Amino acid sequence: MKRTKLLSAAAFFLLVLFAAGTAGAMECQRGPLPEALDALNSNFLVDVSTVTVTAWGDGSPATADDNIYYVFQPRLSAPKTGFIILPGGNCDPRSYAPAARAIAAKGFFTCIIPMPGCVAIFGYERAGNIIQDYKDIKKWAIGGHSVGGTAASIYAVQTNTISGVVIWASLANPDPAKTLANSTIKVLSVYGSEDGRATPAAVKENAVYLPPDTVFVEIEGGNHTQFGYIDSAPDEYIKGDNPATISIEQEQKEIVQATVDFLKQFNENTCPVVDLFGSKDQRTKTIARFRDEILAKSAAGRSIIACYEKNGAKAIDIFGKYPFIKTSARRVLEAILPALELVL
Repeated sequence: MKRTKLLSAAAFFLLVLFAAGTAGAMECQRGPLPEALDALNSNFLVDVSTVTVTAWGDGSPATADDNIYYVFQPRLSAPKTGFIILPGGNCDPRSYAPAARAIAAKGFFTCIIPMPGCVAIFGYERAGNIIQDYKDIKKWAIGGHSVGGTAASIYAVQTNTISGVVIWASLANPDPAKTLANSTIKVLSVYGSEDGRATPAAVKENAVYLPPDTVFVEIEGGNHTQFGYIDSAPDEYIKGDNPATISIEQEQKEIVQATVDFLKQFNENTCPVVDLFGSKDQRTKTIARFRDEILAKSAAGRSIIACYEKNGAKAIDIFGKYPFIKTSARRVLEAILPALELVL
């Protein structure tokens, strides 16, 4: 009997030890397509990692099948704006990795948070973990697909940490106590013309629960399912959705572009070149092309870009204090511009 108890105790100890060393996300009904799993790999623009959580916001220990989130960190910049993605209902969070990596490649810290029970309404407070973990981020936006977008809208009005909300194929919460309508939070609503769930008509009717300056972007030919790389098998689309008339690649491209354009408003200018010439000046565009088409394609060049991004704010501060340095810097860049144009 004593031996049996000892063996049972040892087995229990090993089980606990194994669970404590395991990191994972709860398995959801709708899995990711292969393209989504590919996007969990780092590339020369984005470092992708999985962060293990010991406890979520309420202080309770995170279980072994629900103790991670996914981070997409730009390699070529030190971002000051972060974007948190909440998955659609019963959708594997990894399904949104292609969009997350593409958004991060544009210079925004991005992460995806798995949800308890695979439903964002049950865990949107987890966004607080990410905000706490990344204190270098100065402005935060939160968004999500379907119920993830609804949950994001609720979280935004319950805290004072969110500057923007991105609603993908979703509706804002109509509860008067949780509505965005009377807030100063910036909102983007992206939806597909063929969506059978968050239909264009429903999105327009729901607009009364959003701020008057909300930006609406309709993706012509897009549907509900293609807002993520979601495996809806055995059906072609998620139940209740309509067929898309554009490819998933095209729909994702438009989703990412609309989201990136929206997030740009939260960026403080840390680019000395923009400070010297302005964002729309042809000289600025030429230097940006040289960065993207020449420097970004080599390890040495990427190191130069990273150093520039890291010290950009300091340079702008110096320009403000010493105008003669700013004038000299402008003249130096103007002198080398012809050489850059030849290379391009």
